[in-house]
Amino acid sequence: MFIELVVLGILSWASFFWLQCRYLDVLEVLFAWIASQLAQTRRRRALEERCRLGQNWTVGNGRGRKDRKDRKDRKVKKFEDNASDNDSDDKLQDRNKGDGMEELLSPPIKNRLNIRVEQCCDLIAAGLGLVLEDDVTQRFVAPPSPVGEWNLLTRNLRQRNRYLNWRLRMAWLLGWVARYGLLLPIRTIACWLCLFMISGVSMLLGHLPDWCFKKKLVELVLRQCFRITAACLPMIRRFHNTEYRPTKGICVCNHTSPLDVLVLMCDANYSLTGQVHTGILGVLQRALSRVSHHMWFDRKELADREALAVVLRLHCSMEDRPPVLLFPEGTCINNTAVMQFKKGSFAVSDVVYPVAIRYDRQFGEAYWDSTRYSMLRYMLMVVSSWCICCDVWYMPPLSRGKDESPVEFSNRVKAAIADQAKIDNLPWDGNLKRWSPVRDWQ
Repeated sequence: MFIELVVLGILSWASFFWLQCRYLDVLEVLFAWIASQLAQTRRRRALEERCRLGQNWTVGNGRGRKDRKDRKDRKVKKFEDNASDNDSDDKLQDRNKGDGMEELLSPPIKNRLNIRVEQCCDLIAAGLGLVLEDDVTQRFVAPPSPVGEWNLLTRNLRQRNRYLNWRLRMAWLLGWVARYGLLLPIRTIACWLCLFMISGVSMLLGHLPDWCFKKKLVELVLRQCFRITAACLPMIRRFHNTEYRPTKGICVCNHTSPLDVLVLMCDANYSLTGQVHTGILGVLQRALSRVSHHMWFDRKELADREALAVVLRLHCSMEDRPPVLLFPEGTCINNTAVMQFKKGSFAVSDVVYPVAIRYDRQFGEAYWDSTRYSMLRYMLMVVSSWCICCDVWYMPPLSRGKDESPVEFSNRVKAAIADQAKIDNLPWDGNLKRWSPVRDWQ
């Protein structure tokens, strides 16, 4: 009986991953069809606009121009017959020029100017956008989707409204019904059950005696709990270079959302550090602290940060402790850049294990703008997306040079992560998301 249950569980798990792959294939085909429909609609709108401008010019100018041209031709012919012996060719050209013959050979200046300005509007708007926008503030908002792509999400509907035909509107309506009527309730209930499951399992494991196999049991059980939670969202995870998976020391990673922790905990066990939270995250933090060595602190308290440095040094000196997962940026960035790394993480240890994460925005937006959305609102946006797809790259450990300062070491690690994830490397502090810079620095 036990063997049958094990075989059934393995087959169910394998079939689940097969269904995930097929789900992504279906979404990619759907989005490719949407892109083609948007391109056709955009070309048709441009053609209609050009035809409308051409028709207005023909109706408003063509008929009047033809009548005027006939009259001018008759006058010119009559004038040539009567003055062939008295006037010279120069006088005839002057008379023609005065009668407006050259004006008849080209469209009115106003229409030509309108056509040229309309052709340049997109370029002018892009240029003004480059002047008004800077490299920092645009990293703290969800970046707009490309012009020719749309994933049927409601929050991008306003940008695409003018290019939607009846087929795309029907596809959006069916997608809205599927996401909010079917996927949202199922995923919400499943996520709440997973939260209670992690809390209950952590409480049970925390009451176990300190046996020799307790550590392995905690790692195995929690890893499966996190994988089940990631599957309920759902999240598609792709891990690369797993031979460099960290087993001790300090692991540093770029930060996009709280989902980063969930993604990495599905593949390895870490000791977590981070800001103390309330609400759903606070419940999860207290539950995990019962069974593993996690370090939570208040970023605004200097004493907490100083105590964290001491605890990190002590943690790294112990061989039986799991690696510490750190996000040196200190805040969530929209996955288009890596911001300044805090030097404290690199002053504790001379060896760090870099990890790069990049999310595929084609299926859903993973960035959490904590200044605008609460954790509950953010999770609602996640579970109402099609899925969250991400790539994780484990990188070889990097060691600090003999004469290298912690700041230089952090910049070198940050550059390596940005290069691996193919995102921008910026020197600015990510805390500009919450606090304006001091005016003396401006």
